[in-house]
Formats: sequence, structure tokens, C-alpha cells
Amino acid sequence: MADDDVRHRPIPDLIGGTFGVVGRRFREIAVIAIVAAAVAVVTVAAFVSAVDIVSDEILENPRFEEFLDLTAQEDVTSEEFEASLEAWLDSVEGNRLVNAGLLFAAGLLVSVLGWATTIAFSLVALDDVEGRQTAIGHSLRTGLARVPKAILLLIIYFAMFVALLIPLGIALFVLSLMHPYLGIAAFFAGIVGIVVYFAPLVQMHYVMAYLEPGFPSWPKWWRLIAGNKAATWGRSALIVSANIAVGLILWLGLLGLPSPYGDFISNAIAGPILGALSAVAYTLMYADLSGRSAC
Repeated sequence: MADDDVRHRPIPDLIGGTFGVVGRRFREIAVIAIVAAAVAVVTVAAFVSAVDIVSDEILENPRFEEFLDLTAQEDVTSEEFEASLEAWLDSVEGNRLVNAGLLFAAGLLVSVLGWATTIAFSLVALDDVEGRQTAIGHSLRTGLARVPKAILLLIIYFAMFVALLIPLGIALFVLSLMHPYLGIAAFFAGIVGIVVYFAPLVQMHYVMAYLEPGFPSWPKWWRLIAGNKAATWGRSALIVSANIAVGLILWLGLLGLPSPYGDFISNAIAGPILGALSAVAYTLMYADLSGRSAC
């Protein structure tokens, strides 16, 4: 561990550098954040529309009212009950499909464009590190173009995690023969250990996918963090913990606001700000590790 932390800047410098980049590139980051906010507004509007569809198809559906009236009557036969229920379900089937499609499209839209803005934030930060001017449109287009690569990386890591459950399951079975609670404890301890150790390190692999044109190889990622794993883990864990803490504070603070105002503040204002700060911090870590910044 003697060589550890040789390429990372100290944590106070990382925090100061993050806010420094945001200050110098405020215009570019603000425009990208506005795009993210607009997407959040569209998503909230889509969700509200979906809720209206649910209200129309259930609360104001005549077939539903007939079904409720029937259930309130005495001596209702099973045939009458099933017929009324089937009539109601048949009447809302089309709307249910529209509702599900709308919600899926809204979720897909906010996920894809949210990822694209994160990549765009990262590209702006790298431009600052390397002393380049930023073309906002190019950053957003590049962000959108690299989303499939990030999704593929997510799918691969998810598959790897599922594959790791197999040996953990075998260990659970073997240890359960000794004591039931021992096997369960070992299983969950293994999952937590894998997630806690690898998740902060894996984040740097995603940053490589954001900032590099090709698909980031695993050997290149491992070489990037070699000798700096503990420092990389600590800084990534600090960023994740700060995001969770701020998100929890926001959630508690916005509970009293009527919907959708709390969702709007959280998704359209706080979300892009936190996303920008996190993206810039990770980009500075990547620049330090790859030798693309002087620290």
C-alpha cells in the first residue's frame, strides 16, 4: 500500500477543484442542467397524465361503478360477480396499455437523457482540465451517443453479479448444513462485501465509458486504478455517501410540499446540481489517474 494515493489529489483539493470547474464552466453546466430539468418536467407531466388515466379508467369508469354496486348487493351469484368483473376489466384494457406505455416511455426518456447529461457534464469537466472550449451541443450529442455503451456496461456488470450469486448460493447450502443462520449470514455478507468493495471502484469504469470513445476494457480499467485502489474507493464512497445524505435531506425537507412541487424541485433543480457536482468530481479523479491533469 506504500504506492497508494500517489496519483490522486488530496480530498480537500478534489472538493475545491470540483467547485472550481463548476464556477469556470458555469454557463455550459447550467445549459446542460436546464436540459435535464426540462426532461424532468416532461417526465412529471407524463406521470401526472398517467395518474389521470388511472383515475379515468378506475374511479370514473361506469363499469367499475357497476361492479362496486354489484358487490354491495346481497345474494350475488358467482356468475354475476365474474361477469361484472370481466366487463370492467375488458373496458379498461386499452387504457391500461396506454398507461403502461406512457409510464415506460417516461421512465426510459428520463433514464436515457439523464445518463446523457451526466456524460455531458463529464465532458465539460474534461474540457476544463485540458484547457479546451466546450461546444454544448457537441457535448450533449456525444452524451447521447455514449449512453448505449454505458447501458451495455451496466448489463454486463449485472450479469456478472448474478453469476456471483451461484457460488454464494452453494456456500449458503453448505454452511446451512452446519447451521441455518450461518449460511444465511454468510450469503448476505458475501453480497454486501462484493457490492461495498467493487461498486466504488466500478464507478471509474463507467467514467472511462463516458469520456473515452471506445468501449473501456477491464485490463485498462484495472491498470488505471492500480496502486490507487484504496484512494479511489475512498473518494468514490465519499461522493456516493454525500449524494445519499443530500438526497435524504431533500426528501425529508420536501415531504410537506404538495405534489408535484416537491418532485419538481427534487428532479428539476436539485437533481441536475448534484449530478453535475458528482460528474465533475469523478472526471477529476479520472484525469488524475490517467495523468491528464497536473495535481
